Amino acid sequence: MSLPLPIKAIIFDLDGTLADTFPLIVASWNAAMREPLGRDFTPDEVVARFGIPDSAMLRRELQELPEPVWKQANEAYHAHYEAYHDIVTPFEGVPAMLRALHELGLPMGVMTGKGRRTADITLHILGWMEFFGSVVTGDEVENQKPSPDGILLVAQELGVAPQHCVYIGDAPSDIEAGKAAGMLTIAAAWHSYYGERLRDSNPDYWAATPADVQKLITERG
Repeated sequence: MSLPLPIKAIIFDLDGTLADTFPLIVASWNAAMREPLGRDFTPDEVVARFGIPDSAMLRRELQELPEPVWKQANEAYHAHYEAYHDIVTPFEGVPAMLRALHELGLPMGVMTGKGRRTADITLHILGWMEFFGSVVTGDEVENQKPSPDGILLVAQELGVAPQHCVYIGDAPSDIEAGKAAGMLTIAAAWHSYYGERLRDSNPDYWAATPADVQKLITERG
């Protein structure tokens, strides 16, 4: 079933879609958890905890420990995230895609489940704030993806009806959220972490590269 055209706004997920932040998130998590829990977590263990903002992830993990322990871990996490952000790179082709789509004049936004603090660090350091008219994080919504609340808020802030937006993400929860919002969905399939689970979420379009996204939006816009 085709959604109404034309596309009037583009909304992206951030982690795993625009930037390869997973290694930094894992390293920051372990920097925060090593002292209170005395262990390191594997990448799969950390990614399995995704879906809520960073601080909420830490609080949930340390809920049996005194409040000062969580606060110290939270500061350790964010300090490591900012200090070692130079290991984060955009996925190949993403900067060119963002510039090209920006030049089309279409409003663009970001909806990420990560917290405001780390989202702003990443977007500022990578120099991408100028591209986005709205950035909503997990801190600003009560219901996280696959709830559509966050991307609907981005659409509202951009002033575009949901049916004229496209949402692009790398996780099954991104596709589910986009569909629940009534938006066209594009799977950002340029990394393979979610594998067949991403395909099983039944995105409207499958983009193997950022250039594929640019082509799809140009053709449908």
